[in-house]
Amino acid sequence: MSMLEEYVRDLAELVNRDCGTTNCAGVTSAAEVMKRHFESIGWEAELVDLGPTAGRGLICRNKPGSTECDVIFNAHLDTVFPDGTAAARPFSIEGTTAHGPGCSDCKSGVLAIFYACRNARPEDLERLSVWCVFNPDEELGSRASKEWLRELSTHAKAALVFEAARAGGELVRSRKGSSNIRFTFKGLTAHAGNNPQDGANANVAAMRFSLACYELADPSKGTTVNPGIIAGGTATNVIPDSCEVRFDLRYCFDKDGSDLENQIFELAERSWAPGVSQTVELLGFTPAMPLSDDAKALTAKITEAAKMTGFEAKFADAGGGSDGNRIAKAGIPVIDGCGPAGACFHTEREYLRLDTVEERVKMLTNFFSLL
Repeated sequence: MSMLEEYVRDLAELVNRDCGTTNCAGVTSAAEVMKRHFESIGWEAELVDLGPTAGRGLICRNKPGSTECDVIFNAHLDTVFPDGTAAARPFSIEGTTAHGPGCSDCKSGVLAIFYACRNARPEDLERLSVWCVFNPDEELGSRASKEWLRELSTHAKAALVFEAARAGGELVRSRKGSSNIRFTFKGLTAHAGNNPQDGANANVAAMRFSLACYELADPSKGTTVNPGIIAGGTATNVIPDSCEVRFDLRYCFDKDGSDLENQIFELAERSWAPGVSQTVELLGFTPAMPLSDDAKALTAKITEAAKMTGFEAKFADAGGGSDGNRIAKAGIPVIDGCGPAGACFHTEREYLRLDTVEERVKMLTNFFSLL
């Protein structure tokens, strides 16, 4: 049986089980499958309890009990699909593509990690300390696992994240960070026709403020400000006394994000309409996965590993986030999109390019030799 045939067999076992994030038993069963695989090649494999809201995490080490590692390989075990999807739409192959819930996001990456480690040269595994870390709740922002990931990453020199490569095969060398901020404007109602002068229009303040914040975006730095939700007012003939604005900020480096937040908070100290006040709440924060000098050096090693395999590695810079962002918070270089290529994630059209499986696995085994 060829490596690809084995891989497809093992991938079907993972895809044909419901692993929606909230199905803790299903996600844990996927972790148990991978635990069995790693133990079969002599690795230490430990299920990790991350609390009642998530399935089990899994950490596998080639050197049992190691407290430091040269590289972390990471992928997530959960999918976005509800229970019953695996039975309704099981693993299938059409030509050179595989289909099924999570076939590409991210079960193909989970399995590629195992195959890369199984096929690594013994002398490389003797020389290196490698941790393979699988978390159970990435699709809900890794709420239960993000601190676990960050803590492990403080003991590593670098990380590769096995989200799928882009449809064209591109890996992801950087991801923007993001902040989600809510501003609530409070004014005073009045009749819009009879006595508008007695009101304080929260919508006007919110719109003026939103436009001022929007202008803070700096294309030269890659920062963006999106007032994505603006909600206020009850009727056209009533001066609105309340309005809520939610902003999405994006940035390539955390410092740029912090500077942008500070500028926006300074604007929030001003008055934007007579009689209207505003409050602010930071709803969420995702650190950037920057293209630092260390990340460029890691990219160069991946590029060389691909060349040794016989293809040219290509890279993309992404505006969206992943666990790569959370791992990068530890200050180590991260490359994402290291899994086989695919597309149409989170839909019934999701597919995995089977023609990229063997080349990605071989690229990763060659990567070991360059560390």
